[in-house]
Amino acid sequence: MIVRLIVFIAIFFIGWWLYRQFMLFKQGQSPNKNKKHSADEKDNTQESMVRCEECKTFTPKSHAVYDTEKRAFCCQEHLESFSQKP
Repeated sequence: MIVRLIVFIAIFFIGWWLYRQFMLFKQGQSPNKNKKHSADEKDNTQESMVRCEECKTFTPKSHAVYDTEKRAFCCQEHLESFSQKP
């Protein structure tokens, strides 16, 4: 009799814990006005990316190094190595 009571209590607490985890998960996925507002601000602060002519990786436009023909490079070393190619 006691064993059944202990098993029932254990099942109840496991179910309660699973329910709380599910509700926390649902709250995290629901669109929230505050979250949407911060996402809009993030979109406004994103800058465009440019591809390095040497290694073909993308770098932010403000961090790129440009040659005289307006080609973008991720660093000064790649600009120099690209310029030395025939």
